[in-house]
Amino acid sequence: MQRYVYVAKDQSGKNVKGVMFAENELDLAEKVRNSGHFLSSSKIAKGVQSGNKGRRGLRMKPHDVLIFTQHLGTLIEAGIPLVGGLKNLSKTIDNENAKKIIDDICARTESGSYLKEALSAHPRVFSSLYTSIIGAGEATGKLTLVLESLSSYLEWDADLKAKIKEAATYPIILFCVMIMVIVMLMIKVVPIFKPLFATAGVELPLPTRVVMGISDVITGSWYIILIVVGALVGIYRYIYSTPKGAYQIDKLKLKFPLFGGLLKNIIISRFCYILGLALKSGVNVLSALEMGAEAMDNNYLRQIGLKVRDAVNVGEKIADSMEESGQVPALVIQMIKVGEESGNIAQNLEKVSAFYDKELPRVIRGIFALFEPLMIVVMGIIVGGIALAVFLPMIQLAELAGG
Repeated sequence: MQRYVYVAKDQSGKNVKGVMFAENELDLAEKVRNSGHFLSSSKIAKGVQSGNKGRRGLRMKPHDVLIFTQHLGTLIEAGIPLVGGLKNLSKTIDNENAKKIIDDICARTESGSYLKEALSAHPRVFSSLYTSIIGAGEATGKLTLVLESLSSYLEWDADLKAKIKEAATYPIILFCVMIMVIVMLMIKVVPIFKPLFATAGVELPLPTRVVMGISDVITGSWYIILIVVGALVGIYRYIYSTPKGAYQIDKLKLKFPLFGGLLKNIIISRFCYILGLALKSGVNVLSALEMGAEAMDNNYLRQIGLKVRDAVNVGEKIADSMEESGQVPALVIQMIKVGEESGNIAQNLEKVSAFYDKELPRVIRGIFALFEPLMIVVMGIIVGGIALAVFLPMIQLAELAGG
C-alpha cells in the first residue's frame, strides 16, 4: 500500500488537496470518488511507501492494546468521530511506541482507509482475530459495541493469565528450589564421600553407584547435559513446526494429569467467548465459527473447531457437530443447543462465558493448591533417596568395623 498526495475536484469544481493510502492509482481514484470528489492528479508521497514500513515493527504491550480499545470505544460512544478519537488518544498516551502506532493508524483512517485496514498494517500488535471483529463492527455499524466487547474479552484474557501466573508462582519457586538443592547435593556433598568410599574397599550398593554416576556427570560432563537438553528442545521445536507434529503434541497436552483438563477448559472458554462476540457483532455463523476456531491456541482443538464449521456449512447444527467431536463439555453443547432452538446463541454463549469466569479461577487455585504438597513430597523423596544412597555404604563400613 502506498501513500499518495492528490488533487481532486469537489462538486462545485474547486480543487481539494489531500493525502490517502491506496494500493495503486485505480484504488486511489475509487476511494476519492467514494468521498464525493473526482481525482485530478496524484503522486506517491516521498519517503513513505508500503504502508509506513518503518512503523510495522513497533509493538504495544497487551495492556496498552486493552487501554487503546477501551478508550477508543468510549470516545466513539460519546459521539467523537473516529479520526478525532484517535488523535485524542495519541495526545494522552505516554508510551512512545504506542503513540507512533496510533499516529499511523490515525493517518491511514484520515486518508480514507477503514479502521480494519489501518490496524492490519500492524500485525504484531493487532491479531487477525482482532482486526476481523473490528471489520465486522464497521460493516454492520456496531463499532462501538464491538470495541466494548473486545475490551471485555481482552480484560478477561489478561485477568485469566494473571490468575494463572499468581497461582503458579509459588509452585514454580518451589520447583526451582528443589532443582537447586539437588544440584548442590550432587556437586558439593556427594563428591566429599567419594574418596572415602574408594579407600574403604567395599562394594557400593546400586543406589550409591547411581547417585555417584549422576554426580560425576553433573560435575565433570555438565556440557553433555546442556547438549542433550538443547538437542531435545531443538527436536521438539522441529516436530512442533510441522502440522502433523503440532497436532499430535497438542492432543497429548490435553491428556496431561491435572493440567490437561484445565487447559482444555481454558481453550473452550476462549472459543465460546470469541464465538459469542463475533455473532453479537453481526458476523455470520460460518465466519464466527472460524474466528472461534482460530482463537484456540491448540492445533488439535482448532481442527475440531474447523470441522464443526465445515459440518455447519453442509447443514448440520452446531451443537450436534460439537457433540460428535467428543471434546466439548456437555454444558457448552446444551447451551448452544438451546440457543439454536431459541435463536439466541450469542446470549447463551455469554452465559457459558460467565460460568467459566467463575469456574476457571476456582479450578486453577485447586490444581495448584494440590500441586504444592506434591512438589514437597517429591523433593522429600529425592533428597531422602540421595541421603540414603550416601549413608548405605557408611552403614556397611560401620558393620564391618564392628564385626
